[in-house]
Amino acid sequence: MGSIEFKGVVITHLSHAAFKIAGANVTIYVDPFQVASEPHDADIVICTHDHYDHCSPEDIRKVAKKGTTIIASTNCAGKVRALGFEYKLLNPGDRIEVRGVAVEAVPAYNIGKKFHPKEYRGIGVLVKVGGVTVYHAGDTDLIPEMANLKGKVNVALLPVSGTYVMDWSEAVKAAETISPDIAIPMHYGSIVGSERDAENFAKKLAGRIRVEVI
Repeated sequence: MGSIEFKGVVITHLSHAAFKIAGANVTIYVDPFQVASEPHDADIVICTHDHYDHCSPEDIRKVAKKGTTIIASTNCAGKVRALGFEYKLLNPGDRIEVRGVAVEAVPAYNIGKKFHPKEYRGIGVLVKVGGVTVYHAGDTDLIPEMANLKGKVNVALLPVSGTYVMDWSEAVKAAETISPDIAIPMHYGSIVGSERDAENFAKKLAGRIRVEVI
């Protein structure tokens, strides 16, 4: 687990695809999974799809507190309703604002893999907090819609492990397409993928896009 700060917003990689984003007096978790403690400090919890490593009721309960709002893809509906918190369900293309945080759902899907078909309606998210836009790609391959994100993203959180998502070389192409200020590799080291995937991603982009392996 490591953190970086960008323009007053602190981004912490918890594990796998799980991140904490804190800034502008708000704390956001995206896809909390294998959370080691019970901080109960989340103002907003975002789940990109209903797979156990992205929408984990056990981990949501660890970070949530009274008044937490859950923002999730529509395929998370059953899990989210059972938690008893206020929730909002999004399809790709939907936008919402909660506590001054703008969240836009964008497409996330596999090409030539069966795990996350387009009709499954998983999402990636653009999270704008304190003037900083963080893109969490969710479980996705390199997809044409990423071209629409060019110039809109400060920090891009990109899966690199392959198997269920794009591999590190495809993630390099995604970073080149999006052109963020910072790219952070994710979705490795817990279920599939290794530190080497993250290191290869960083080496390939060296001198062109700032990469933080955290």
